[in-house]
Amino acid sequence: MAAISRRAGLALLGFPALPFSSAKAQTDAFPSRPMRFFVPVSAGGSADAQARLVAQRLSERWGQGVVVENRPGANGIVAAQAFLQAPADGHTVYATPSGPIAINPHLYRRLPYDPFRDFAFASLISVIPLVLVAHPSLPANTLQEFLALSRGQGDALAHASAGIGTPSHLTIAMTRAMGQGGNPTHVPFGGSAPALTSLVSGHTMAMWDAAVSAAPFVRDNRLKAIAVAHPTRLALLPDVPTTAEQGVPELLSATWMSLCTHAATPPDRVRRLSAEVDRILNLPDVRELLASQGAIVRGGTPEDFAAFARAESEKWGRLVRETGASMD
Repeated sequence: MAAISRRAGLALLGFPALPFSSAKAQTDAFPSRPMRFFVPVSAGGSADAQARLVAQRLSERWGQGVVVENRPGANGIVAAQAFLQAPADGHTVYATPSGPIAINPHLYRRLPYDPFRDFAFASLISVIPLVLVAHPSLPANTLQEFLALSRGQGDALAHASAGIGTPSHLTIAMTRAMGQGGNPTHVPFGGSAPALTSLVSGHTMAMWDAAVSAAPFVRDNRLKAIAVAHPTRLALLPDVPTTAEQGVPELLSATWMSLCTHAATPPDRVRRLSAEVDRILNLPDVRELLASQGAIVRGGTPEDFAAFARAESEKWGRLVRETGASMD
């Protein structure tokens, strides 16, 4: 009997005899349905704004909806767990700032995820440098004056932060570990907004915070900005000198915004997402918008982001151990 071709055999078995290239194209189609971004913070902040910006541009370019779901709570753990329960096919993304990746593993002994085991690092969207702001009555207008005052006043200087284990808290520890910042009294709050309110009212005297949060208070002279913890000045606060300009180039601190997929996501899908986000980040209007939020555009490959995340985790881990901070 004549040999039956593979195409004919498939037809006899009831399978459609699609051309092989067409079948492969269907298998590799991505995205093939609407995507979801899980964001571990409330709507309205800088991290949420960046997630929504990228989601909107992805939707426009790919012709698929991208739904942004805010799941705040437990320092990003709530959103991370929801994200990891979704299928690992690239359609569900964890749009997260630095804390859940680089800080949580050092704050929690029983963290229900391991970012370096459970996440695929797709895209580093931006870095958001911290700015040292102070109450106008504080008798220090430069970084060197502030550090000298901090060393001289000791625990009499009340230093606010957005909470235990946040970059604004750990940057205080960074200055102390460098032998620069004395031992001020740390006053943690449940977020940047209440900490800034305390600072404006004079109940605390200084704080490291993201420029986008502090800038409105600086512009109307309710706070003064002393230094940017980044090698270059920010477009959002162009008159504020950097830590390097003021003689402390090693004092660098920032949070960041990123996109991760499940570790089991097919690598080609992670790369496609990364490449598309890179193209979005190179659009002039996107770069201008992020700069207006005090962010430095990054982008790059998944490998670039993974290496960056590991270095950041090591840095923040040392500072968590220095402070003895724990959320258990």
